[in-house]
Amino acid sequence: MEYELTEQRTLSRLDLYILLYWLISLIIGIPLLGDWLRSWNVPATLANPWFVVFLLGSFAFSQVLYVLVARHDDRPFLWGPTIIFSIGNGVIETFAFAAVYRIGAWIGDGLATLFWPALVGSLGFAIGFTAFVIYGGVIHGMFWLQQLPPHLDDSPRSMRIRKLRPLAEMALVLGWSLCFYLYQDIWTVIFIHILVDLGLMLRVRPPVFLGASRRAG
Repeated sequence: MEYELTEQRTLSRLDLYILLYWLISLIIGIPLLGDWLRSWNVPATLANPWFVVFLLGSFAFSQVLYVLVARHDDRPFLWGPTIIFSIGNGVIETFAFAAVYRIGAWIGDGLATLFWPALVGSLGFAIGFTAFVIYGGVIHGMFWLQQLPPHLDDSPRSMRIRKLRPLAEMALVLGWSLCFYLYQDIWTVIFIHILVDLGLMLRVRPPVFLGASRRAG
C-alpha cells in the first residue's frame, strides 16, 4: 500500500493518537520517576557483564524474530519520521513502562511490609514485573497493533516463528525490570527501547509523522 506524503506538515489521526499517548505517559511518568531520571546509573548496569550479556541477548533475540515475521509492504523509508518516532517513543513510552513497574513494585512492597516482611523487595519486583508484562501486552495488543498497518506475515513459516515472540518479549521485559529493580537505571532501558523502535521503523515503516519528511523525486 502506498502512502502519499503531503506537502503541508500536517498531523494524521495516527500521529495525534501517538502524541496523546506520549502526553499521558509524560504526565504520569515524570512525577513518579523524577529520582530515576535525575540519576545516571548506567555505569552500575554496565559493571555487571553477565547482566549486560542478558540484556543484549534478549534484545537480539527479539529483533531477529521480528525481522523474520515483519514486513513493510513497500512503504517508503523516511529519515525524519524514523528519527522522531524512534527517539520520541523510545524515551516517552519507557516512562509509561517504568511508571507501571514502579507502581506495581510499591504495591508489592507495601503488601510485603504488612504481611511478609521477609519478602520486601522480591515481592515488589515480582508484582512490578507482572504489571509491566500486563501493561505491555495490553498497550501493544489494543493500541499499536490496532493503529499500525498490518505488518506481521501470516505464512505457515512466520506463524511458527511468531509463537516464539511472547518468550522473546518476556525476556526483554525481564531484563528491563531487572534494570529498574537492581540499579534504578531507566536510561539503559531507554537506549534499548530506542533501538527496538528503530528496528520497527526500518522493518515496518509505519506511516507516522509523514509531514516531517518528503519523498525524493
